[in-house]
Amino acid sequence: MNGFNQKLKDILRTNKEYVDEDNNLLKEKIVDDSLKQAKKLIKLLIKDDEFLNVFFEDVEGYKVFNYNKFNDYIDKKNFLSNSYTQFKNRVGLNINNRYLDEVDNVSLVWPFKDCILEGGMNKEDMKRNEIFFNETLARDEIDRLFDEKVLNNFKKISSKGEESLEKFRKDNGNIIKDNLIINGNNLLALSSIKNQFKRKIKLIYIDPPFNTDNDSFRYNDSFNHSTWLTFMKNRLNISKELLREDGLIFVHIDNNEEAYLKVLMDEIFGRDNFINIISVKSSSPSGVKTSHRDRTILKSQDFILVYAINKENIILKPQYMKKEKWDTHYCFFIEKTIHGFELIKLKDKLIDENLLNIDESLNNFDINNKKHRKFYIDNGNCIVRKSTHDNKEIKKKCEKEYKDQIYDQDGNFYLNKDMLQPVSKSFQIVLDGLEIRKDLSNLLCDMWTDIDFQNTQNQGNVSFPKGKKPEQLLYRIIDMATNENDIILDFYSGSGTAAAVAHKMKRQYITIEQMDYGENSAMIRLKKVIGDEKNGKIVNYDNKGMSESLNWKGGGSFIYFELMKYNEDVISKIQSAKSNEDLLNLWEEMCENYFLNYDVEINKFNENTDDFRKLKLKEQKNLLCEMLNKNQLYVNLSEIDDAEFNISDEVKNLNKSFYDDYNVE
Repeated sequence: MNGFNQKLKDILRTNKEYVDEDNNLLKEKIVDDSLKQAKKLIKLLIKDDEFLNVFFEDVEGYKVFNYNKFNDYIDKKNFLSNSYTQFKNRVGLNINNRYLDEVDNVSLVWPFKDCILEGGMNKEDMKRNEIFFNETLARDEIDRLFDEKVLNNFKKISSKGEESLEKFRKDNGNIIKDNLIINGNNLLALSSIKNQFKRKIKLIYIDPPFNTDNDSFRYNDSFNHSTWLTFMKNRLNISKELLREDGLIFVHIDNNEEAYLKVLMDEIFGRDNFINIISVKSSSPSGVKTSHRDRTILKSQDFILVYAINKENIILKPQYMKKEKWDTHYCFFIEKTIHGFELIKLKDKLIDENLLNIDESLNNFDINNKKHRKFYIDNGNCIVRKSTHDNKEIKKKCEKEYKDQIYDQDGNFYLNKDMLQPVSKSFQIVLDGLEIRKDLSNLLCDMWTDIDFQNTQNQGNVSFPKGKKPEQLLYRIIDMATNENDIILDFYSGSGTAAAVAHKMKRQYITIEQMDYGENSAMIRLKKVIGDEKNGKIVNYDNKGMSESLNWKGGGSFIYFELMKYNEDVISKIQSAKSNEDLLNLWEEMCENYFLNYDVEINKFNENTDDFRKLKLKEQKNLLCEMLNKNQLYVNLSEIDDAEFNISDEVKNLNKSFYDDYNVE
């Protein structure tokens, strides 16, 4: 049987999709393809008579692939069992083949979508098989995971710099009114703010991992869509509890998971509360991307799924997009004369104003030309189009009282049997690049093609060249869904675009991020938005992005704090380790100072350290991370007085200010 095993492994390795960077077979991918009866897998198996006899059945002269028999075989411990798996079994971490479509599973740790683009990673890092440790917990493994956590490392930032913080500002309803930047696992951070902000959030905007190869994540099971949806489900369930009765959630995603996410959100928020899916043009076909044009239909759009808590309660502010060219139906001009008003051709008026040549048509009237724009804005009530109407009373007046004269009523003009509609009626506030202004417009629906995703590199003075969303996009969403002082939540902060735009638009915000992006973090970006106070004047504030259109001059403040780390602290150390000796030193520290899973056999590990050294560094890191109890990633609030954590009175008092139901001894 060993020869059969090896031959099967060798033939599977001939397909590059079935191996990782170290030439290890990806069992989950193979199982997935067998369930789909993928042609590429079957073609490999039918090349060998022995595989043909074992994994295929004769049905009336035809060979039929028995995927159940194939999967039963490769699930056996003697197949694809490597030194890593063997070591896990030895120290008590048995492999559990649970399917991850169980709704109560919690995908706890996940790489954030834009983290591979910046944040100190080099090109070699981006090629690695798995950059971050990921783990999914089942319901029976969850103990105190969702308890409120101790908050620490508080910083209040204003234009004066870092100020002392004594307590959080609250309104008469005891709701925190400070802007908040929270560092920590977003699922656990959401659980920690749930009671303070339940039914208080007006808008949630999130840009989660798209579940694509660009996330640099190798899935731990063959049901990768289910894993991703499990990860989303837990976070969306808490989101629903946080939103106001008139609240809205916008989830930014691409076509890889859009359909799956739509079904999940229908379940959580209710199909009746589905508002729409906005298609956003996010790229143009150019460069390397077009080299695949003969093998696929190129992607050029993202999607934003929009749901309400209660569709009957929402009020959206209509948004408008600037017209691309002049509407030639507006071809008349109401000219004032000594005898009153007369209707002339718009083209004649434009020729008189030296805005058109005599041989040009209205198609040459360029709405992007500054002189042309000034003319139609200044004369918006005089430039008109004809249309018929059925108002008998007005027709009678025009025939008897106002024959051959312009008659004005309710913003429209009438001449004989025609209604003259002024172009000013199509003037609305539009977003044109980074400019907000009144202009010719069309009502914006679910197709947004006017926002530039390609030139965001200078926005916010932080470097996220590919993962950063345009400030224009967040401005439009926030303007559509909120009013001043409403609370906005973004728990995939990244470079902090949502918080930055919310700050400039005078909305309160809560933003959560686990990654440390250094100089490209949300905290650094918001400091730049606020600026510096010198000699009583605010200077050095962010003047990029939407700043000029919003007349942003700096100011305001926010409070930064972190979930107090426990096991999460040593996970960071494990991921930063450079050698197996570093990891063995950390193992001793883990045994002494951190909380291990109850089934870890410490003695067995210590007896087999030579075998541990034989594992790849990446496998060693994952193994140590799996040994840690995930219920103890952060310090639970109930343990704030535990002497082991040595928490100061200042931190205790700030936790008391945040958590109303916590009493300091």
